[in-house]
Formats: sequence, C-alpha cells, structure tokens
Amino acid sequence: MLTKKQHELDVMKWEKSVAMGADACGTFEFCIKCDKSLENPCDKAFKAYGRRAASRRYAAKKAAKRAAEKQAAATKA
Repeated sequence: MLTKKQHELDVMKWEKSVAMGADACGTFEFCIKCDKSLENPCDKAFKAYGRRAASRRYAAKKAAKRAAEKQAAATKA
C-alpha cells in the first residue's frame, strides 16, 4: 500500500526527473538510506535520513553548549 509520504516523494522525484531529463531516483540526500527491496522505499529512506539528521543536530547543539560552558569557565578564571 502506497503511503502518503511515498506518493509525495514520487511526485517530487517525477518533477525533478522531468526537469533533469533523466531519472532522478537516487539523487536526493535521503537516498543514501534507500533499500529498494522494501515497500515504500523513499518513505522509509526519508524517515531514516531524518532521524540521522536530527541526531546530528542534537549532537551539534550539545557540543556548542559544552564549548560555551568551557569558554565561560575560562573567562572566569
């Protein structure tokens, strides 16, 4: 059964394919998570890539907070 997100991504893929004049499958950032043997592969890849990106953003925020705390401690000393 086609998911709503898979349909949205298929439309996006189709429009990019028309603009490129070639198949756009595999050209999006989330495609690195694609497993074409699964049902709704674009949807699953998009979700998996989103989780990865979210965890990278969290790690970056945490590192920035630690750096700011370190800088504040160094300024006080």
